[in-house]
Amino acid sequence: MDPFIYLIFIPFLILIIALNKVKAHFFWIFNRILTILCSLTLFLSGIFVLFASTSLFISILLILAGLLILLLLHEKFRENLIKIGHLNIESENPRHYFALLLFFCILFAAIISFLWMTETGETIFKTEINAQFNIMDVVINEIFYLAIAIFGYGYLTRRNLKETLNSLGVKKLNFSGIVFGFIAGIGLIFLVIIFSLIFQHFGLEEENTDWLKNLISVQNAFIIGLSAGICEEILFRGALQPKFGIILTALLFTSLHMQYPALWMLFIIFTIGVILGYVRKMTNTTTAIIVHSTYNTVQMLMLCFVMG
Repeated sequence: MDPFIYLIFIPFLILIIALNKVKAHFFWIFNRILTILCSLTLFLSGIFVLFASTSLFISILLILAGLLILLLLHEKFRENLIKIGHLNIESENPRHYFALLLFFCILFAAIISFLWMTETGETIFKTEINAQFNIMDVVINEIFYLAIAIFGYGYLTRRNLKETLNSLGVKKLNFSGIVFGFIAGIGLIFLVIIFSLIFQHFGLEEENTDWLKNLISVQNAFIIGLSAGICEEILFRGALQPKFGIILTALLFTSLHMQYPALWMLFIIFTIGVILGYVRKMTNTTTAIIVHSTYNTVQMLMLCFVMG
């Protein structure tokens, strides 16, 4: 991956820290400007697709997404959205609004990108990311997820590290949590195998794992397993789930795993996201980390024997 892409992460994190420090009035001004820019980008993208291709469906989706983003500025619309979605956020809280805006922008962009790829066979942004994907890309991406969660929850601005981790549901390890997490992680492996066999029995295409070729090794299995388990769970189940609920969080979790082109595989990832959500709800984020890390590590080790 182009190393200059990493430079995008730094100003974004600085922005999150700065927004936690500014007064609510200035935060709202920023939110309104950002909303208009996001809405305009989606709307103009829809117009461009309409005139540049035959994909009327994608064009309409982009335009509708832009209009829906713009509607977030309407207080009554936000209140109804929060009520219907059972979201645990405050309509007039600028930090909550910022999270809501980013949540739906990322979700819409990922879904529309996947539909575009399904319809045309190409990604919206042509890139060689799969061919160049390496372990450093994975780790940096995961650390970025972790940083969003920690700084977004007020580390260095409103909370110290201990208070931040406690707010994210990160608790001390205990023996019962470790055992449960390990067993549940192995259980997820068997669940995925069963789902895969069922879907393939009905003639659905096999999962494309070509993008994983540069990552297959025993060492990388543990690196990916731990980094993804820790960072993704702290962001999705620790930071987002308490605000957006299990289903919406699992949907966003799935949308950020669009490297899997098979629709049935995305369904499995969504199911895993829901299960991890209930693990977090019944226990804590730490246990969800153990489940996720066990699942990822064992899955990667299995691929080492299959593809190695």
